[in-house]
Amino acid sequence: MLNRKLTAAAAALILICSACEDEGPRRSIDRPSLGTKQPPLKLDKNSDRLVYGDTIMLAVVPEDGDLTFAKVRISLADERGSFLAVSDDSVDLTEKASFALPTALTGGGEVKLRVDAEFNDGQKSMRYQNFTVTAESEPQQWNFETVRKYPHDKSSFTQGLLFHNGFLYEGTGNLGESRIRKIDLTTGNVEMEKANKSDVFGEGITVFRDKLYQLTYKNGRGFVYNLGDFEKIDEFTYNTYTGEGWGLTHNDTSLIASDGSAYLHFIDPETLEEERRIRVFDHRGNVNRLNELEYREGIIYANLYTSFEMVAIDATTGRVLHRYNARDVLKRADMTTGMDVLNGIAVNPLNGNLLITGKYWQYLYEVKPTVK
Repeated sequence: MLNRKLTAAAAALILICSACEDEGPRRSIDRPSLGTKQPPLKLDKNSDRLVYGDTIMLAVVPEDGDLTFAKVRISLADERGSFLAVSDDSVDLTEKASFALPTALTGGGEVKLRVDAEFNDGQKSMRYQNFTVTAESEPQQWNFETVRKYPHDKSSFTQGLLFHNGFLYEGTGNLGESRIRKIDLTTGNVEMEKANKSDVFGEGITVFRDKLYQLTYKNGRGFVYNLGDFEKIDEFTYNTYTGEGWGLTHNDTSLIASDGSAYLHFIDPETLEEERRIRVFDHRGNVNRLNELEYREGIIYANLYTSFEMVAIDATTGRVLHRYNARDVLKRADMTTGMDVLNGIAVNPLNGNLLITGKYWQYLYEVKPTVK
């Protein structure tokens, strides 16, 4: 911990140096060279703001009337993969290239399209165009009613939580404190534990087909363990939107990871390669700060970092269906010195109730939603 007598200048220098440390892989977007002059493009659109289910109408027009298109391609700027649309060779591109892009294809939230144009004389141009795609209606609002509370190790900086075959599994974070644990829910007793190396900041965990998967914060690495004895059997790397690992869960076929942004990343559990990603959105646009995750029957539950809020997300579209406020769960008598934010969501398979806790909390709460 920094000595409180450090001068402001020294403290600032330390912060600057810390920012220079290796923070893992970083997101990058291809941009044209500043020294390359490109023929200008004009982009005509039906609206900057649409509702999910609408269609984006986009026309790409060369501002130089002497130039004609050979090919125009549309893609999502912040995602790797194939093009959303490519101009039809049978269509006359003399004046413009027109596209109709369903928002079910682009996804909701803050959509950034990349337009790549090739001209018949061999020149190329590239432009970006932003849209906001919102949900048609506001998410339903809920509070939580506490059904029961269980003991929780208040020295645990909770990052991942799940319930599997009668036991609670928890992943913790912070350098020198990161570990994975198998815990008796009722007593809080630790049945099995494995610590990470001191340079690893542990993040979300999930159990899939008798393997436990763990993300790390800024190392850009994930670990795979044998569920029976926590022996590490594999490692993998990932390059999320922010370059970080936060929450982790899974559906029937894929691991699902968050990175602190509005994106959720679907990862093949065998190849450990990213399959696709979706943006999470509501009636306003992007829903950011997605942290710990839990999947159940087509719904992904996520807590929003630094808040008492949780959301229920349609796992196919990314639309937020419900929003929960857990502020009333934590009573003043349960608060302790040093406790941190809400983080940790699991499902009790016996009754479908949620199990929630937080970083350095002394209790884990079983809750059920009540209409706000």
